[in-house]
Amino acid sequence: MQIILYDYTLCLSNLYYIPEMGTFLTGVDSNYEDLLPWWVDNVRKHNPNSRIVIANFGMSAYWNFEWCKHNVDETIGPMIHSKCAWFHKPGSILELKDKSVAWLDIDCEVVAPCEDIWDLVPTGMIGLTRDWIRENWWASGVIVVNDRPKLLSEWHNFLIKEADNIRGDQEGLYLMVGVKPHEDIQELPQEYQWLRLSLVRGNDSSTKRIIHWTGPKGKEYIRNTLMKDKFYAR
Repeated sequence: MQIILYDYTLCLSNLYYIPEMGTFLTGVDSNYEDLLPWWVDNVRKHNPNSRIVIANFGMSAYWNFEWCKHNVDETIGPMIHSKCAWFHKPGSILELKDKSVAWLDIDCEVVAPCEDIWDLVPTGMIGLTRDWIRENWWASGVIVVNDRPKLLSEWHNFLIKEADNIRGDQEGLYLMVGVKPHEDIQELPQEYQWLRLSLVRGNDSSTKRIIHWTGPKGKEYIRNTLMKDKFYAR
């Protein structure tokens, strides 16, 4: 596998395809590809003017070449990681030509329009919410950019170099920037990533836009409850 380390200074604005609206991006391997119809349906229902792109982190042939071909705007990859697919999250954003990108983990449920999310993030910054459950870490389930900030490239390069020593992408970011406000991070309202464990603990919001059904229990809830009453064709 060829590993590419990115130099953010080469990511000039004239290299990007700029759509009318931004692009929603996720990535999956064969473990979670069955969640794609649910994820795409929710994104498209509430954000009909945006592009949808899927990063192939190790999908099976059917989902990559057949299902995605007929249901999303573009696929990128493959990007295969020997340890875990999520180490390629920042890299998949860097790979896209689209200027304004919102990465949403595959277990994120869009429940309200959120195409205004790009208006909240200044040039040169990464938009992130907080992880209230993990001592207010910066959460990486939703990642928003309007260009290719320096920190995004540094984050990608750090994950590639340190993958054997850390659990995942959010842990890598924590080691890089800690929990304090950062000059290259724009804190987003928590409604753009309402955590499953917040709901479990009785903390809800009537204005939430995205719910992140984290962990194995979250995936189980998606498959057994949220997807149960609706037919998602393969």
